[in-house]
Amino acid sequence: MGERKKERDTVGHSLSASGGRDRAVRVVSLTEDGYFGMRIPPDELLDLMVERLEFASSYHPDIACLPECFAWGRDPEPVPGPLTQRLAVWAREQSCYVICPMRISEGRYIYNAAVLLDRGGGTAGIYRKIRVTENGIRKGESPGPQDPPVFATDFGTIGIQICWDAAWPQGWDRLGAKGAEIVFFPAAYPARRMIAAHAWRNEYYVVSSTLTRPAAILDITGEEISRSQSFRPWAEATLWLGKRLFEIDGGNADKMWEVKRKYGDRVEICWYDDEDWITLASRDPEHISVAEIVREFDLLPIREYHGRAEKAQLRAWAAVAARPLPCLKTETKSPTGES
Repeated sequence: MGERKKERDTVGHSLSASGGRDRAVRVVSLTEDGYFGMRIPPDELLDLMVERLEFASSYHPDIACLPECFAWGRDPEPVPGPLTQRLAVWAREQSCYVICPMRISEGRYIYNAAVLLDRGGGTAGIYRKIRVTENGIRKGESPGPQDPPVFATDFGTIGIQICWDAAWPQGWDRLGAKGAEIVFFPAAYPARRMIAAHAWRNEYYVVSSTLTRPAAILDITGEEISRSQSFRPWAEATLWLGKRLFEIDGGNADKMWEVKRKYGDRVEICWYDDEDWITLASRDPEHISVAEIVREFDLLPIREYHGRAEKAQLRAWAAVAARPLPCLKTETKSPTGES
């Protein structure tokens, strides 16, 4: 295990230290399906979920995500505390970031939160759920700050949203504006359609981890890359950070064939006919990046394309407002048909 751990560290750090170049990140996301609702004592449930983490470590992930308040039934705890210390041992052994969702206590306040542990088991950050349910408020939970934080890791920038946060776009959009490349979504349920919309609107990956039903990993298009299975209760995938989304307009479609001719299997190009979309990712991130290819072939990513179109629309609206059309005369007729 030591050699595999060392190899993973070397790859992860060399990619992240390359001045913002594209990166390949290995992700696992667990479901608690099969355990949740079974009246399992909290400490035993924690043991069972750590056992699932051990099995998932066969994928050699850079980051692993657990479901919302996965050690169900535990009282709120401070950070660091017994729960985070237990997960910190696994994080150190695997040299892997861990998202540990739990109820935390801070003075007189209780939060439904997710604690980010770094590869050494230290606390790298805490996200506090913004959109607390009415039932949660009745139980004494407080909502977190309305401006969600992003967290810098050695492979990129991530954000977190929890469960009912899915129903409000503001937090998701704010994470996109802050540069999140992956948003992790520990939750009670999959919220599949909602998180898919957040993914493509913000051009980031979304990773869900669920108490019931499948956990899933979504592409920047909102399409599902991986989901947990009955005999593999976690989703796993390699995510190519730096991947971009394009519309076929602006010459992008023809230029993508030139990109493929030059770079071949060193790039991944996917076509989405229903939306007139294309995605581009580098599969050789140590030597070429999507940003470099965009400059080389004068490609127009979807965000920039929409931004340019919106400016043109604003100018057109201003022109209409400056020269309104004259009111059209309307004739009124009497009941007999006379004007």
